[in-house]
Amino acid sequence: MIGPVDPSTPNGHHPAGDPVPAPGATDPAVVALSSAVQRALRRIDAVDKNVVQLAAEVAGLGGRLTPGEPAVSEEHEDGPPVVRSWLLAAEDERAAADLADLVEWMGRVYVRYTRAQLSSCWLWHPEVIEELWWLRCAHADAFHPESGSWMRVGDWHDRQRTGVERRVNALLGRCSLSRHVDSNGRPAEVTEPAPPPLAGHFAAVAAHWAATRTAGPTPAPGLIAEAEGAEFAQHRGHR
Repeated sequence: MIGPVDPSTPNGHHPAGDPVPAPGATDPAVVALSSAVQRALRRIDAVDKNVVQLAAEVAGLGGRLTPGEPAVSEEHEDGPPVVRSWLLAAEDERAAADLADLVEWMGRVYVRYTRAQLSSCWLWHPEVIEELWWLRCAHADAFHPESGSWMRVGDWHDRQRTGVERRVNALLGRCSLSRHVDSNGRPAEVTEPAPPPLAGHFAAVAAHWAATRTAGPTPAPGLIAEAEGAEFAQHRGHR
């Protein structure tokens, strides 16, 4: 026998999961409020489960990295971090540790390639160290067990390594350690580079750009003379 139909619900049926009102409780407002409370409780339970799962995943990630350990390393624990410039190294201990890591990596990887030539004075060329340092970091990045990929490995072999090799060989091809020594009053060939020419005029250039959005300002005769002197010094240094 079919019981009485509840007029407070569509077709006299209750949505799945919603509480069935007690006999005689036919007030639509009461039924709707009860259903809303039940749905809110179910959502809270789901959120709690998601929070617990997320906490477990974060704890697992933290267990793989210890304080002070780089986020990206190669197969050994003391690999270099992804981004840090050798030319900007300011701390002696950090610079020494980076260079020690680079030397160890070069012995295992870089010099294995036939055309990877290094002169005896390569350590006396900061620009060469910078080239090799970023190549070493890119190698660790490409082979990282979690974020590395065969696409990045291929890019390292095909483009990055060959580009660094070409530039380093060109820089070191005609140099040796004896060229870094002063002899008979002649300074060593590798000297501290000059600062960017006319760099002291940056404020005037910045003010002109902010005001007009055009290149400038028009150089005065004294500035032209300063530029010619800088260009002559550059030309003489590259002969």
